Amino acid sequence: MLSRLKAVIALMRNPKVSKFPKFLVIGAILYLLMPFDFIPDAVPVIGWLDDITFLVGAISLLLRAGARAEPTPPGQGQIIDVTPEPPKAR
Repeated sequence: MLSRLKAVIALMRNPKVSKFPKFLVIGAILYLLMPFDFIPDAVPVIGWLDDITFLVGAISLLLRAGARAEPTPPGQGQIIDVTPEPPKAR
């Protein structure tokens, strides 16, 4: 689940992904937090189901849009140094 969250955040930051799926994800999060819904949250299960359905649909659309975005060619992406630091002398 954490890897999917990281993927969603990376896709939201990726300029190659179209803006429409990004706006849908933001809208779904706002809809989830909004006190007014099409089906009130006071209705058990069904009230939460419409919020979750909208959010899952928006995220799946974002993931599909990310799969269609052109990948960065090798050697053109951001370089992250993960070399461990040498041990310090005492």
